[in-house]
Amino acid sequence: MIGTATPEEVLSHAHATSEFLCSLNANIFDLRFGSFRLRDMDTNTILLDLERDFEPQTEESRFISYNFPPEFLNLHTIGSLIYFSIGEYPVSNFRMIERHYFKDRLVENYDFTIDFMIPNTINSREFIYTLPELSEEEKADIILSPRETKSDSFFFADGQLIMHVRAEYNYSG
Repeated sequence: MIGTATPEEVLSHAHATSEFLCSLNANIFDLRFGSFRLRDMDTNTILLDLERDFEPQTEESRFISYNFPPEFLNLHTIGSLIYFSIGEYPVSNFRMIERHYFKDRLVENYDFTIDFMIPNTINSREFIYTLPELSEEEKADIILSPRETKSDSFFFADGQLIMHVRAEYNYSG
């Protein structure tokens, strides 16, 4: 079953979701994520380098818990290099909407598109994130509130929700 949520609906969410908006079966394009690298664009410092195979998504793998040092909140721009594979069907109008929240307040929204992906290929793409400017008080609150920073990543093909990943963050080190 493909997810019924539309891009317009997920863009209207005022807080992080508490459940997934589509089933694992919605991924009819067999989109699989592999290795993942996060880097500080200003210094080219690698922040996270995760090597992994292109495994199919499971219930466990679609909820991610990240741990970052407090200094992460001082970064300005990060690059997220993602390797992914596509199954036997071409993917048109791929769109990733990523929404970040702190204590159920929207902090930032990111919206990326890829026009077309060839079937039976392995691809890579670096998504560039300009991080929100936070006050020192906001940073302190985030550091003292582990797991209250959350995100939803919604993946669409031709306007249909095919994948949803939820995450939570700890910036206390």
